[in-house]
Amino acid sequence: MSTIDENGFLEGSIRNWMTGHQECHASLFAAIRELNRECYRFANGRERHCTSTLHTTATALFLRLMELLQGMSIVVEHGMVSVSNIVFRAYIETYFYLTAIQKDHTFLAQYLGQLHIYRKKLVNRIRNSSSLNIADLREEFDEALTRDIDATIRKQCIKQWSIEEVARIADLHDIYLTAYAILSGAVHAAPWDLESYLDYDEAGKTIRGFKYGPSDGETVRILGLAGMCMADALSAISAIHNEDRGQLCEQFRCQFQAALSTGQP
Repeated sequence: MSTIDENGFLEGSIRNWMTGHQECHASLFAAIRELNRECYRFANGRERHCTSTLHTTATALFLRLMELLQGMSIVVEHGMVSVSNIVFRAYIETYFYLTAIQKDHTFLAQYLGQLHIYRKKLVNRIRNSSSLNIADLREEFDEALTRDIDATIRKQCIKQWSIEEVARIADLHDIYLTAYAILSGAVHAAPWDLESYLDYDEAGKTIRGFKYGPSDGETVRILGLAGMCMADALSAISAIHNEDRGQLCEQFRCQFQAALSTGQP
């Protein structure tokens, strides 16, 4: 069943696989690391330049993107396709929010206002629950709290935004319809996303057993797309801070686009 030993992806024979994987895709991993360093150079000491809610929020989103990119690179190096797809989906969603705020600064208030939408949903779920385990909490979340939250939502004219609407504001709806939609299957353990664990016969019709182990089948696609998104994000956050990294980011875009176009590491 497994192409690695009983240690799985944690240690043991996976290290040998990773060495070969890193060598095969050396230029692509190197490009991701260099882009990550450029992002760090921008972010380092950035608190001195965060003079508004826009700067603070956008920079926090950018830092989240950096962490997700690093996490994605780590799991991709291990050949963990399912995990990398899950992280990639969260990465794209953060990318949507940052780009939407950069494209339309007025969206910032609505984005931050989603906290109150979330609070209302959480309070209502608990209040409507009949579970004895959260009875004490249900008493704290009384009708007065719901009224206060509703009043804040009305006062600030907050509406609930779907991620698709955010993607439209960011002018990234095509990515929502394609990559984001496909990656959602990994997050929700959709039936079609389980096929990677099945071992079919040569005709691809009969299941012979199960598969468990690393794969480099998605390495170029994931790192290539993630790199292009991160280059765009660096350009966007730089523009929000009135800095120009356009030429640098375009060089990275071209590098990752070339890898995607050829399918080569």
